[in-house]
Amino acid sequence: MLVRIVRELTPEEVLRRIKRYEKEFGMSFDEFEELFLKRRIDRSKIGAYFDWAGLVHAYRGYVEGGELDYMIEELREFSPQQMRLLTPKRIELLYSLVSLRVESISDLARKLKRNVKNVYQDLKILKKLGFVEFRKRGKRNIVPETLVEEITFLIR
Repeated sequence: MLVRIVRELTPEEVLRRIKRYEKEFGMSFDEFEELFLKRRIDRSKIGAYFDWAGLVHAYRGYVEGGELDYMIEELREFSPQQMRLLTPKRIELLYSLVSLRVESISDLARKLKRNVKNVYQDLKILKKLGFVEFRKRGKRNIVPETLVEEITFLIR
């Protein structure tokens, strides 16, 4: 089944994409931008320029302020096995991460009246699908955060 996902990139994903552009063009973004603005780089690269610029600005904002805001839209082909991973409880977890303010995995489990171990297992599966990220807060707390803003199932 085809699945359309609108999600936030993680800082690591943004950095990987920036490094891919640096490797592709053999220079830093600042060097590329300078050449591009002086019209020394082919205008057909305008898409790459704007994508790279967005990534760099989002990452710099993350480094300075601690928050990353970079959304992408993906179309993924989900196998029947992957579709089975999206159980009602896991979908409820995604919704809860958006609607509830949670301080930790155990806090989330408590608010959902579920076993912490089961919630953690479900969150790990959602993380593998790229829907959730774990952020460390303080010394001990691991806070789950959703990366997904929208999931649409396309039946064709």
